[in-house]
Amino acid sequence: MSGSVFALAALVALTSASPAATAPVPVVVVPGLELADLEQLQARGAVGLLVPAAGPRTSGAQARAALVRGEVRNSLRGGIPSGPVLIGLRTAASPPERGPAIVLGLPNGGEQANNRRYPIAVLGAGYRGLLTSDSTRIPGLVSIVDVAPTALGRSDRLGWDAREGAGAHLRELDSRVRENGRARIVGVWVTLLVLGGLAFLFPRAAVLGFGAVLAANLALGVAEVSAPVVVVALALATVIGGSVLAHRLRTPAWVAAAFVVVLAAYLLAFALDGSWLALSPLGPSQNARFYGLSNLLETILLVPAFAGAVLAKRLGWAGFAAVAGLSLVLVSGSRFGADGGGAIVLAVGYVVLGVVLAGASRRAVVLAAAVAGALVLALVGLDVLTGASSHVTESLAGGPEELAGDLAGRVELSVRRVLDAWYVALIVITAILALMLLALRTLRRPLPRPARALLLSFAAAIGASLIVNDSPLEVSVTGLVGFLSLAAYARAEGELAGPSSEP
Repeated sequence: MSGSVFALAALVALTSASPAATAPVPVVVVPGLELADLEQLQARGAVGLLVPAAGPRTSGAQARAALVRGEVRNSLRGGIPSGPVLIGLRTAASPPERGPAIVLGLPNGGEQANNRRYPIAVLGAGYRGLLTSDSTRIPGLVSIVDVAPTALGRSDRLGWDAREGAGAHLRELDSRVRENGRARIVGVWVTLLVLGGLAFLFPRAAVLGFGAVLAANLALGVAEVSAPVVVVALALATVIGGSVLAHRLRTPAWVAAAFVVVLAAYLLAFALDGSWLALSPLGPSQNARFYGLSNLLETILLVPAFAGAVLAKRLGWAGFAAVAGLSLVLVSGSRFGADGGGAIVLAVGYVVLGVVLAGASRRAVVLAAAVAGALVLALVGLDVLTGASSHVTESLAGGPEELAGDLAGRVELSVRRVLDAWYVALIVITAILALMLLALRTLRRPLPRPARALLLSFAAAIGASLIVNDSPLEVSVTGLVGFLSLAAYARAEGELAGPSSEP
């Protein structure tokens, strides 16, 4: 360990009263350490599950490089971080008899799937129960970037939740994350197929089905259900929930109200317990992003966010603004969705939606874009002033250069994900071309103004999402199904041809 690191650790020790910061804590890698071993280690400190990398792949070398640098690099971008080495580590056959020490397991060997969590324990130093991390916001789940700050006693070190039965809780948590990973892909494709079928057979049920599947996902997260049954549950919720709502909600006001209820429920869920959505079937993958909204959930939310705003516009611009404001707070708030890319996507969509609804000039488009951008920045600034933090606030705090770097990194990840497999490239390109053709067709058709505004804003939002987010497969396919559902709804229902439509 370098002299500068020792100096930093000493300074922290002198200025902090926390037991974890009294001295640098040694890091010990124990090959073969298993999750079952945490049952014994929990009596000596705090225990958790360690995610060793970011992205779909990892390796022994990648994990060790991230560990000593306190930095991760997505495996699709090379995986090995380039920052300075902050800490040393040693390897031992078993955990040390006395603390303080950080004991953990790591991947061994060459490239492998990043779908396994490894045991970690902080022994002594006052730690008890479950490890907690600001990087994951899920008690018991730890990112590999948390180890170096903890070893150095920095302010962003791991915390702990002194609860009983930490080992048993971690077994359940690991099983839940693993089952969600297995069910997520099948659940997404089955749900999108069901929604696509409803778009042709029962358009009203398809649009309301987006709200129904969001509600089902939240309910499954609250109930901590993460078994293969979630695939069936999501499909049934889409068909039955969408159909029941379509029959029951016969006026635009009630449909708008249903969408507002879904958006408000997600906002409330984040405020009460963010892990409900973080560990929901359609939530983050837990191998790169841990909390807030996944790009998949964000894309599904666009349907109720935009359709709800258009229908609420019948009550005046105040209704439109209320739905738009609720959506922006939900997606961009650091205590809620914490999705900077999603905030940009919503801002782009609402600018187009508002301008087309108002029949405004090009000058109004520029003004509306400026207002939307200022609103997003104001929401993030409010988070900073109230002490909230996330990758969104950290990126903005780094200034324009870091913000541009983050955006470039996302674009690079999107390209690499598309090129990762030929069939992924084929699906993404096909979906994007189909969406572009449908958007052009919308421009040529004589649609009522609300219908045209809704379809064009949704297409613009999906286009923005493909640039600022790094999940092109989920965004393009979900966006295509969403556009098809909204287009069929606009043709089949009179709710988008009300008082605000063109003559």
